[in-house]
Amino acid sequence: MGKRRPAWDYQHYLRYLKEGRGQGIGVDYKPWIYIHDFPSRGISARIPGRTTGRIHHLLSRNEEYYFYILDADPDVQDIREQFPLRLTETMEIARRLNVKHPWKGDFPFVMTTDFLVTRTDGLHARTVKCSDELDNPRTIEKFSIEQSYWAARGIDWKIVTEKQISRDRALNRQWLYTGETPEGLIPDPGVRKKALSSLLELINEESLLPAGCIEPFESTFCLPPGSAIALYKSLIITGAISPDMSRKLFS
Repeated sequence: MGKRRPAWDYQHYLRYLKEGRGQGIGVDYKPWIYIHDFPSRGISARIPGRTTGRIHHLLSRNEEYYFYILDADPDVQDIREQFPLRLTETMEIARRLNVKHPWKGDFPFVMTTDFLVTRTDGLHARTVKCSDELDNPRTIEKFSIEQSYWAARGIDWKIVTEKQISRDRALNRQWLYTGETPEGLIPDPGVRKKALSSLLELINEESLLPAGCIEPFESTFCLPPGSAIALYKSLIITGAISPDMSRKLFS
């Protein structure tokens, strides 16, 4: 399903600029498009970001999966989704390439890049699309504008499809950072340290926690339900163990 556009005209454009959309960095960044701009949209998500400390507005399932991977990457310093391209520049690029610029009604539509990512080695622009959309000539025309825009700035731009996104890896990353923390479930540091040490002995050679160990472990240490999983997640997050993240770690 393609992205449904909101009603659009010059007044909308001015309002978005006045609201500061597309401006700021980190926690202060405001995306050009919010999911409430698409009230009847089916697949969209508001996801809290660990990297930025703000809510991210994602407009497709693939964007969501890709976001989880970015948000867990230690080399990623900032994630700006739905990043707007300067309208005057994209219109000039379209004229130069002799392709039609996106319009909505009587006013040109502001093009956006799904993710502008600040990594330790610089900026990276990424557009997330379903692979079957790449056969659409009109989609390719719009990509040519986007590619030229970022090339003029010396910024690496690539298209990411579901073929480059490991669903299990993304969902594993999501799972790691949701739910209760060990500190919340086991307030006593001494008990927590002892339980963590004992849990390490139950983890197999593939760095996986056998499901059959969870309940007996929690019962033995008189821990609340969920403690074993919370401790296991913490071992992965801190790098104490390194399971294959491309395999599903939970059921």
